[in-house]
Amino acid sequence: MHCLDCVLEGQTRPAVGICTSCGAAVCRDCVRVGRHLTRHVTGFSSADLSATETRQLACPTCAGALSVHHAREYQFEPSARPPAATQ
Repeated sequence: MHCLDCVLEGQTRPAVGICTSCGAAVCRDCVRVGRHLTRHVTGFSSADLSATETRQLACPTCAGALSVHHAREYQFEPSARPPAATQ
């Protein structure tokens, strides 16, 4: 399997993971590794909340969107590659 963003740019790079948001294959250069804060109710009311930090793999496009629109829940490490241009 090859990285979707790279294939769209005319390159062939092997995928190392799958974006957990859109399902696109991502290569080592495109993958964004981040943290997702998952909240759960541990009792019978919303006062009984607990949070678990989990790993999140994302393509550059989804990482950018999640970082902007869900900044409290998703945090990604900076990437060398910019997000793909949207049309």
